[in-house]
This record gives sequence, structure tokens and C-alpha cells, in this order.
Amino acid sequence: MSWIRRHQRKEEPSAKRLPDLEFLALVKTGLEEIAPGVTQGAQLKGNSLISPQGWAVAVAPPHHGGGHHYDLVALPDVSLQPDVPCFMDCVVSMSADPQDAANTWVQTAGACLLELLDRRAHFADHTDPDDERGVPGWHMITSGAVGLGSDVDENRRLQRALLEANVLHQVADSFTPDLESPFFNGVKVFYGGRPGAMQAEIRVNGEATRPLRRQ
Repeated sequence: MSWIRRHQRKEEPSAKRLPDLEFLALVKTGLEEIAPGVTQGAQLKGNSLISPQGWAVAVAPPHHGGGHHYDLVALPDVSLQPDVPCFMDCVVSMSADPQDAANTWVQTAGACLLELLDRRAHFADHTDPDDERGVPGWHMITSGAVGLGSDVDENRRLQRALLEANVLHQVADSFTPDLESPFFNGVKVFYGGRPGAMQAEIRVNGEATRPLRRQ
């Protein structure tokens, strides 16, 4: 899952955190917009969005970030007990509206969850380990890149540049040691900032790996 993060903001995010179920209601709406019918019968309970089809999304207890930071756990098949395969991802609202954070999750990790359920490349791309864009030893499902800056044209340029640079393949050695689950691992690339102060970071299952350095 690749995500371009831009630091320019329309306004400062509110420190107030939405209750888990209210945030998951936003996620539910976003998933339904992308895949009509996928949330049919899904219920909001406790800290989870649970589908009768066997998948779920849960909000994990916040362990870093402020009130605009959410840690979500995607579970494609909760029937696989006792160790249910899942992947974790964190998302941050870059504005005062939590809907922005929900939309970002839906377009990235959420798209990968939908693809795991559908498996026909309708929502995300599949890449084999030996592909020139692949990560050795792992089958990838990638959602593409999401731009969050205020300049739409710049967002598109950054999106194209990130995809053309084949980033995940090029930096695979920096994060594959952190792929601890034999089932699913959530990988996200952050790239953004301002001229003269650009930053790059990779997160695996919501946790930052060692910083990337320019070669």
C-alpha cells in the first residue's frame, strides 16, 4: 500500500478523537461507495465493523499519535481461529475532518482488504515475487498512491513519480525483515514535506521501520 503524505494542511486537526464506532461508520460508508453491497448486513459492535460474510475491521487502542490518529486492523476471514490472519495500518487525518482519515484508509488498506475478498484485481493490483515490481518472497496486493496535498497537479506528479520509481521493489531490503506475519503484512510508504525538507518513511503494520536514505 503506497501513500503520498503531504504536510500542507487546510487547518489544524482537532485534538478530539471520534469514538471508535463513529469512525468505523465513516469507514463503512467509504467501503460501500467503492464496492456497493460489500457492507450489507455488517454491524458496528464494540470497537469493530463485522460483516456476516466473515471479514471485519477493528480500531486498535491508540499507542501513538494524537486525537486525529487511528490504528485499524483488517481481518479478511475471522473464521480462521485461533490465530486470525490480519494486517494493521495507521492513518492520520490531515485536516480537522475525520472523514479525510477514513477516506485515506479506504483508498489504501481498505482497497487491499476488498481485493483480498474479491481477488479479481478490481480494487488493487497483484504482483508476484519474481515480477520486476515485486518484493522477493512475497505476493503483493497494492492499492496505488494517494496524494493529500492542496495542489492537485503536484499530487498527480508525485503519484506518477512514486509509481515510476518502483519504490517497493527498490527498497524491499529495508522492510522485508519486519514482515513478521506469514499471512498478511501492511506496508505503507510516506513521502512528502516541503521544498528542502522532504521526508520518506516506510511503515510495516503501523510501525515505522528504519529511516530511508537517499542513495
